[in-house]
Amino acid sequence: MASPGFGSMLAGARDLVLSSPSRFHIRLVAAGATAVLLLLFFFLPWGGQPHLPTWTAHSESESTDLIPNHIHFVYILSDSNGDFNFQFSYFLSIYAAWYHWKPEAIFLHTNARADGGAVARARQGKSGKWAKYIFTLFDMQINTVPVPTHADNGKKIGNMEHKSDFVRVKAIHDFGGVYIDFDVHALRDISYLRKSGFEAVAGRQKDGAVNSGTFMSAKGGKMIALWMMGMHEVYDGQWTTHSNDVITRYGDRLVRQPGQMLIMEREAFAPGGWDADDNDMLFAVHNETSNLGEDFAQGAPLPSHEEAFFDRWEHRDRFPEWERDFSSSYLLHAFSPGRFNHQVPGFEHITPRYVLERQSNFARATYPIAKLMYERGLIDINDSHLGT
Repeated sequence: MASPGFGSMLAGARDLVLSSPSRFHIRLVAAGATAVLLLLFFFLPWGGQPHLPTWTAHSESESTDLIPNHIHFVYILSDSNGDFNFQFSYFLSIYAAWYHWKPEAIFLHTNARADGGAVARARQGKSGKWAKYIFTLFDMQINTVPVPTHADNGKKIGNMEHKSDFVRVKAIHDFGGVYIDFDVHALRDISYLRKSGFEAVAGRQKDGAVNSGTFMSAKGGKMIALWMMGMHEVYDGQWTTHSNDVITRYGDRLVRQPGQMLIMEREAFAPGGWDADDNDMLFAVHNETSNLGEDFAQGAPLPSHEEAFFDRWEHRDRFPEWERDFSSSYLLHAFSPGRFNHQVPGFEHITPRYVLERQSNFARATYPIAKLMYERGLIDINDSHLGT
């Protein structure tokens, strides 16, 4: 019910419109009456469900945009002249980031030469469908880097994943932007985080440490500079001493310095985990009705499965008990079950069919992007995870 003050304003606006012979005056007052009605709509109590406001992107004047809109990936070949064995999940990761973030540049930091045989074979499709797409669809900028063999403390770097750790940190230090592993999947836009005014942004993972599989920083920022130096000092060959441990140590301290470091909660970037139960939660196949149906054929339309804001409360029957809501996640770090040789029930590989059938939490989270790829003719429901 409107307050007397608002009622008087509405009545006054109406009387002015009716009494004035001036067309200009009528337009002016009509605009004022519209403004009053909008005020009533947003600020007075009323029955029914509220409509959420439509958010618009920040303008350049509203944010500092310290972190450039560049995406960085790292892929180190055991043989710099070997093949890029990219899987469908890698293409899915890159495509999601490209679609949601609309980057100014995508970098691949690798030990292969941009004009070398490995890249040429990938572009020609000789290394599989997914490698061809990755090297031809995105205007990928290839940055050939030396592969580190020893940390500055003299300790040998033997693990390929550790070599990648050193390369990724230096890449973000030198270029600025957003780094993500190939098993990280963008679920929505992160421009609000890049433009938040912080020099660096990262997120926590299951054990409370800051995750090193996705992070962003301004070029030469304090956090990334400290990390690049610190990882060489402490490297001992252990899995996270030089990576998660260092960014956590410096990141936690930098939070207290205005504008230096923003650490997001676990749900934001890494809502899952690497243990067996985490793998099962994300990848396990639930043998319910397939999204594709028994008679589905390539080219047939796919359902959108759009979800309204209140559906989770008002239509709970539409959501199975096993389904997880990733609404509070910007990124999904899908830790691979293969790391500890855990066999997830019903799961073998991430393929187009696996995602499009929507029978797992991973599939439901990444379905919108896979559906888009399908509609654009990029994937076939029977494509293999290797694309060969």
